[in-house]
Amino acid sequence: MTSGRRTATYVGIGLLGAVAGAMAGLLLAPARGRDTRRRLGQKLAEEKEALVRRSQLAVEGVTDALEEGRRILSRAAS
Repeated sequence: MTSGRRTATYVGIGLLGAVAGAMAGLLLAPARGRDTRRRLGQKLAEEKEALVRRSQLAVEGVTDALEEGRRILSRAAS
């Protein structure tokens, strides 16, 4: 379980860094305010979708690990 938590932490930190970098790049790029806000909104929507997908995969991985742990414990108890 510790390894899974560590992985989730690294993924979260990576995603946060990617979002922060994208936002900083968009805000510092020379463009009109309206265009920058539109691009920023699009990028945030994309990152949100990616985060939701990764979260779903993480939940599936944890669920699979729990099921495997239950199977192992069931076999050991038999």
